[in-house]
Amino acid sequence: MRPGAGLMLALLSLGAPVRAQSAAELTARCSDASGGANWCAAGAAGYQAAASGIGLAASAGSDIPGTSSTLGWRRGLGPRMALSARFTGARIPLPDLVEALALELPELRATVSHASLEGAAGLFDGFRWAPQYGGFLSLDLVASVGVLRLPQAHGFEGDAYSAGVGARLGLLRESFDVPGVSVSVVRRFLGDVRLGAARAITVRLEPAATSVRAVIGKEFSAAGIVAGAGWDRYSGTVTIEGPESGRQPRSVTLDGPAFDRLLLHMGVSRTWQVLVVAGEIGWAAGFDGFSDPSVQPFDPSAGSVFGSLSLRITR
Repeated sequence: MRPGAGLMLALLSLGAPVRAQSAAELTARCSDASGGANWCAAGAAGYQAAASGIGLAASAGSDIPGTSSTLGWRRGLGPRMALSARFTGARIPLPDLVEALALELPELRATVSHASLEGAAGLFDGFRWAPQYGGFLSLDLVASVGVLRLPQAHGFEGDAYSAGVGARLGLLRESFDVPGVSVSVVRRFLGDVRLGAARAITVRLEPAATSVRAVIGKEFSAAGIVAGAGWDRYSGTVTIEGPESGRQPRSVTLDGPAFDRLLLHMGVSRTWQVLVVAGEIGWAAGFDGFSDPSVQPFDPSAGSVFGSLSLRITR
């Protein structure tokens, strides 16, 4: 097996589809643990919205901005390396847990932003099918760290951090007459997050996100164009706190269910020697709505839009 192939197989196993649990299941588990508390549905909705919104802002679209090819190796000079600074914003639906009532869960639209430093290094240059077709099964290592800015006016308390590691597998390296094609898998950990307020329904979570991206792109004389599709899975531990008192538990800690969704993204870039400036926009699908009218007018099935701006240096 070529160097790095085992790493890629292990990362792909993280993204292997399994049955996703629903927010309704989290509501039921919370209700059982807390004696049927009526704040569990609102807390489950808050967990789903916060974990997916923060995960989307941290993951964005392409894992190496402005290119669909792997970095590979410089002939006789070792691996190519890239360092990127990226700013991402995501507009997400969010339940208003501060103003939540027993029979109503108001909806907010909040913006979550993410500032990150992202590095990549070529591990394997891949195989060449023909003189103009190379990069098959090439492999890059990718890693990132960042800070998430969470809107406190919409119920978040403090900010959060992100840290991720993964790999990009090349299927075709871009050349004069063919586009670049690659697939990547990255696992991100997103720190501690609190949504809600004292004396109201609150959610404390430690989310993580697994992101799979497939991209295709081509560099033209004026600009480069990249388009792709992705699959995200968000999960983590969650503590739901409600306003009840007395004999019923006010706080319930559970393993949060995993939520999957698909997304689409595209971007343009401009290259000046070793510097690349890249912009990207995308859309992520929502989740199944709740049959329980107590969580209306909040609608978890609404999609989210996101965008990013990046500066990348490659050597």
